[in-house]
Amino acid sequence: MSANPALVQISNGELWPAPFPSEVFVLRREGVQCELHGVQTKIKGWQARGALYLSNIRLVFVASKTDESGLVAFDFPLVYIRNDSLNQPIFGCNNLAGQVWPAVEGGGPAGSLPPHDFRVYFKEGGIGTFYPLYYTLADRAKQAFAAAEGRNRADPNPPTFVAGLVSHAFVDPADPSTIYLAERQPVGEEQRLPEAPRYAANYGEDEVYESMEPGAAGARQGPGQLRT
Repeated sequence: MSANPALVQISNGELWPAPFPSEVFVLRREGVQCELHGVQTKIKGWQARGALYLSNIRLVFVASKTDESGLVAFDFPLVYIRNDSLNQPIFGCNNLAGQVWPAVEGGGPAGSLPPHDFRVYFKEGGIGTFYPLYYTLADRAKQAFAAAEGRNRADPNPPTFVAGLVSHAFVDPADPSTIYLAERQPVGEEQRLPEAPRYAANYGEDEVYESMEPGAAGARQGPGQLRT
């Protein structure tokens, strides 16, 4: 569950990530640009415009059109995102930058594969609706990940919690995100995937990967840290 996750077409013709069991989508945000590094393309990177989807377990970017890279969508499991920071430049658009571990064999914190660097630019409108919801869900997921012992872990963002979170969410008029209630999901139950997401075999183990690139050992940014 990283490159090209399963997609389904909903009633209005839009492509959506196929939901896992117990997955609840919180919002959809159009007008974003995703930059991703270290993926298997000719230039080992990907840049595309499209839509961003937030659920209780992941972020998913879906490109508005296909290109020669072979990538159409990319999965960002919330528990595998690290060093994420919100950047709010004086000149330029808000963007969310960080790293995400590949959720494949050899990936994950204790694997040999490096994380992917990513940056998501919000080209149209503000982030007052999106970011608080993202930060809350991602922070809870990563706290549960850090406290987990092996595979004995509880769901940090159960549907009941998400329902309460969404019902009390602040709606920023400048943020064009569309919010979805738990009882009014855009994807039909018959389109759900039959199995829960699979993480790397070392899910829950201590982080051992360290980048060998010069200057990579600097201070890490927390998930809520702002930059300008």
